[in-house]
Amino acid sequence: MGQTSQSMCRALLCTTALMCMHATVFAMTPDAANQTGYQREFKFLDADANGKLSAKEISKDGLFNGGGFGKADTNHNQSLDADEFSTYKSKVQQKQAKQAASDSTITTKIKSKYLIEKNFRSFRVSVETKEGVVVLSGFVENESTRKRAEQIAYEVSGVRAVKNALVVKP
Repeated sequence: MGQTSQSMCRALLCTTALMCMHATVFAMTPDAANQTGYQREFKFLDADANGKLSAKEISKDGLFNGGGFGKADTNHNQSLDADEFSTYKSKVQQKQAKQAASDSTITTKIKSKYLIEKNFRSFRVSVETKEGVVVLSGFVENESTRKRAEQIAYEVSGVRAVKNALVVKP
C-alpha cells in the first residue's frame, strides 16, 4: 500500500471514529424541551401508582438487575422515588456510553494499525471490542501473521485481553 493510500485510510478511520463518538455524545444529550424521559419510564414502571418503585416493579428494567436496586435506593427505604430512579439510571447509562466510546476507539486504533502493517490483509480480519476485550476473527495467510495481529492488538492502550480466533487459511 502506497504512502498516499495509507494516509487516506488513516484519515477515513479517524473521521469514522470521530463520527461514532459524536453520535454517542449526541445520543446522551437530553432534549432540552422535553426532559421527561425518565419520568415517563418511572410512571410506566410504577404499577400501583404510589410514586415509589418496589423491587418487583423495578425488576422489569434490566438496568437495575444485579444489585442495581440496592445501589439506587440511597435512603434505604426499600423503594425508589423518581429522583433515585433517574439519578441511578442516568449514571449507569453515561458509564455505558463512555465504555462504548472507549471500545470503539480501541477497535479503530487496531484497524488503523492493521492498515499500515506491511504484508497484512486487514480487510479479512474482523475486530470487535467489548469492555476492553478484543476478539479477532477472520482469515490470515500464515501463523506468523496470526501472532502479529494479536501482538498489534495488545499494543493498543486500553486493551485488557485479546481473544485470537483468527484462522490460518491453507
